[in-house]
Amino acid sequence: MEEEFKIIFNMQDEMFNIFQKSFQKDGYEIVAKEKNILFIKKSKINLSKDQIARILGMYKLQNPNGVLFVDITSAVKYLITVPEEKIKNDGRFRWMMRQALTKAIVEKSQNGG
Repeated sequence: MEEEFKIIFNMQDEMFNIFQKSFQKDGYEIVAKEKNILFIKKSKINLSKDQIARILGMYKLQNPNGVLFVDITSAVKYLITVPEEKIKNDGRFRWMMRQALTKAIVEKSQNGG
């Protein structure tokens, strides 16, 4: 199974209900749903509550227009290799999360979104 971790912004409840069955059919598990952020995974890796909070915390202040799918697989794979006590000050993780968001915004704008 190829591992994937994604954050989806601005998924309203109606849209979430429609896509939930599709996510599950495609093998995704819902890790967290908070405010306008949905965190899904296709992986056997279980993240700690602290790791999930750190991931969501990076994106809580972001407010992109419309629905946005952000592939954070590389950042999460990096996160699980770093000891918990060191990740708080790890600039590489923050940089990877920002890059994933920027890439998703650019791809959306190039595809007419």
